[in-house]
Amino acid sequence: MKYLLTLTAFLCGYILHAQQFEIKGVIKDSITNEKLQSATVFLESVKDSTLITYSITGAEGKFKLEGNTGYEKLNFFTSYQGYKEYKMFIDLSKGRNLDLGEIVLSDDIESLDELLVVARKAPITVKKDTLEFNAKSFNTKADATLEDVIKELPGVELDKDGKITVNGKEVSKILVNGKEFFGDDPQIALKNLPKEIIDKIQVTDSKTDQQESTGEDGDQNVSQINITIDEDKNKGWFSRLTVGGGTDDRYSMSGIGNYFNEDFKMSILGSSNNINSPGFSFDEIYDAMGGSAYSITRSSDGSFGINGNNFGGGGGITSSRSAGISLSNDWEKLETQGNYFYGNSSTESATDTRRTTFLPDRTFNTVSSRRGLSDSDNHRASGEIKIEPDTLTSISLRPNYNFTTSNNFSNSSSVSSNPDGTIINSTDIESNSENESQRFGTNYYVSRRFKEKGTYFSVWGDFNTNRNDSQNDFFSLITFDPSSGRDDQIQNQLIDEHSDDISLTVTPSFGKKITETLRAFGSYRFNYREQNNRRSVFDRDITTDDLIFNQSLSNDFMVYSRQHRPSAGIRYNKEKFRASVSVGVIAQTLESSDALLDNSFDKDFTDPYLSAYVSKEFGKFGRLYLNYDNNINIPSVRQLQPVEDRTDPQNIRIGNPDLDASQNHRVYFNVSNYNWEKGSGFYGGGNFSYTDNQVSARTLTDEDLVRTTTYVNVDGVYDGYVYSNYSKSWKKDKRDIGFTIGLNGSTNLNKGFTNGVAYESRTFRFSPRSEFEYSIRDLIDIELEYNLSANNTQYDIDTIDEQNFVNHSVALDFTSYYPNNVILGLRGEYNKFGNISGDFDDDSFVVIGSLGYKFAKDKATVKLKAYDLFDQVIDTRRTITDDFEQDTSSLVLTRYFMLSFTYKFSKFGGKDPNKNDNGFG
Repeated sequence: MKYLLTLTAFLCGYILHAQQFEIKGVIKDSITNEKLQSATVFLESVKDSTLITYSITGAEGKFKLEGNTGYEKLNFFTSYQGYKEYKMFIDLSKGRNLDLGEIVLSDDIESLDELLVVARKAPITVKKDTLEFNAKSFNTKADATLEDVIKELPGVELDKDGKITVNGKEVSKILVNGKEFFGDDPQIALKNLPKEIIDKIQVTDSKTDQQESTGEDGDQNVSQINITIDEDKNKGWFSRLTVGGGTDDRYSMSGIGNYFNEDFKMSILGSSNNINSPGFSFDEIYDAMGGSAYSITRSSDGSFGINGNNFGGGGGITSSRSAGISLSNDWEKLETQGNYFYGNSSTESATDTRRTTFLPDRTFNTVSSRRGLSDSDNHRASGEIKIEPDTLTSISLRPNYNFTTSNNFSNSSSVSSNPDGTIINSTDIESNSENESQRFGTNYYVSRRFKEKGTYFSVWGDFNTNRNDSQNDFFSLITFDPSSGRDDQIQNQLIDEHSDDISLTVTPSFGKKITETLRAFGSYRFNYREQNNRRSVFDRDITTDDLIFNQSLSNDFMVYSRQHRPSAGIRYNKEKFRASVSVGVIAQTLESSDALLDNSFDKDFTDPYLSAYVSKEFGKFGRLYLNYDNNINIPSVRQLQPVEDRTDPQNIRIGNPDLDASQNHRVYFNVSNYNWEKGSGFYGGGNFSYTDNQVSARTLTDEDLVRTTTYVNVDGVYDGYVYSNYSKSWKKDKRDIGFTIGLNGSTNLNKGFTNGVAYESRTFRFSPRSEFEYSIRDLIDIELEYNLSANNTQYDIDTIDEQNFVNHSVALDFTSYYPNNVILGLRGEYNKFGNISGDFDDDSFVVIGSLGYKFAKDKATVKLKAYDLFDQVIDTRRTITDDFEQDTSSLVLTRYFMLSFTYKFSKFGGKDPNKNDNGFG
């Protein structure tokens, strides 16, 4: 840490050594003399048009540009929508503290015939609820993608998992010309859209279809990004192909092609590999590297997903094959979009576990291992149809379909013993299952606005049906300690299970303008759900192999639920303050029956409903948001059905039909103040949730360690968390330096049972983190990160010990772009786990790297990549619950080397950048 602070101080001093400058002034209208708020002002170098700094004017039209630069000759620009751009030459050698006085802008209504005025686009523009960036104003390396541009935008953060936040607000989706790009997965757009076709990047509050069509405010706690394609590039195509082979028979092939023709767009992609990768990242440095060292050592299961398909979950090594197509087209009053995605994966998994279980009257240890093979096929299709028969009416329909088949084979063994080593029992299990699931659903929305702004009537909702069929050939053998006097227990069964889940939601709503700042609104939400679960268990005769129906372990269960939620409220919106409150009633009916057991029951729940929020903007960049809502949730079918599930013979589960619905109250707040002019700011927030009638598992363990679990309701459970983040950056021409510090904390009160004895547990977590970044554009990038996680769990009974542990993580990313056309990337991470027993490795030092060379005018790249250079990747983790602690080690992808080749093709606006002057590519 001492050396890190020294390095940080040295680099900060180096950047700040350049002379500071300050330029201020006032922007106003030429005719009315009105001071213009939110006009954009910025500086560029005369030499190479490098963006130096930028700002927007305040309420009095005032601006101040501050920074440091080695350039002395600059161009000053200011622009405002509807006005002619203003340009001024500035020579800093004659003074670095300048007052430009009043700058008068002329309106741009009158235009001269046959006169074309070309103005520079402002780097950032504020339009009411939209923050708009001009992509070409931000310098990036050659061959940059949308992801590279996003990283350069002020107030925008992109973490290693691809999560984007803008001033602390998470980005929920990325649109391209207002449309989803290949489904709802933002990663494909981030990694594949080339900067050369991007015009603007617009950040707004995330909106539903209803909010879009009625003009209502969006979700102020979540953002969405819309990418607009340059009009000159909205007709053409681009594609990218990669093929690689490596040691240990590792391979990777992937490609994506995109075609644009104004309103028509088509994308095709495909991939095949055996390195735990979805195949479409095209990371310039680490593409096709599979789950990185970060995802393996940090996440709970090392999994990740694309378009609804998961890869690498629960450890293991996955071979995958994927393909997809996306189409969209717009007509005068009709917009359409469709996507199809196919995924196949084969996963080999292996897990070794050591568990210590604490009961009120005893403690025992269990050592187990599991080996598995699985294969799955997934077909996923979705679409959108939007019709606007007139300017006041909007109709949209979003159907989706998912079909999955899978085969899973596993065998496992375990031995349980007393602390003195005496064996209590041992278990061997073999399972071979086939599964098929189909899911179809559609969201619909119809809206009619009235001429009076803010007045509308709409109906929205959804319909979903989900069917699952599975057949499991199951065998288990439990051997008990001979002194117990119990015979060995054999379970040889065929388990056939079928389930259907159908739901329908209909919500008519209205909005009425009362005044310019006040709106009334109301809705009536009706939800119907029907769940059926039929489980047929057949015992296999040992001698004849005949199947005998076991009624006691079978069921034919139906659950019907209906929810009515009428509500009404008011919404206030004036300048920088917004508030909304909605009140109503939640009335829910639950009916259940079991045809095999010939029993039934029904329940009614009625609770008040309240939802409210306030939002306040303060200063030039600040914002505060506070929200409250409540809800009720019914238990699942498996928690309700009173039938024994003996799929795991040592962990028997049986539902409780007397369960009540849980009642949840939630408060959330967020505050942010990021000054992108100075590159510094903070955001923070928190959440507190309180629940009554939470469903809790109640387990009894007999003398032979067979656990029988049922479910009960408990009151007074809560959990909460807070988060905070402060960042600061400095810039001098091509050099950037910055740091981020963050602090997260959480606490929860849980109520549970250990061998039938009730107890409470309180958990506290404390997680500070820090990041440091330094870069010289087109030369080097350095990122250093440190994370600490301290955990403490206390129990109110003496039989369970207090749990304390601390985990540490240090990560370094280094990228070099020197010499020209050569890219070197190194990514290293050291983890020290404080919650791992001595039987497993408790630390790891993982390094992955890449050395690439670009040629053929940057269209071709050849790379040598090394994954887990020192063969240190591990997947070990500790799980601590109410009555046991468990250490697990799983099979993971280990060291390999791979040589890959990537080639790009593109053509936009009639010009083919792949061709040189003599016409050859």
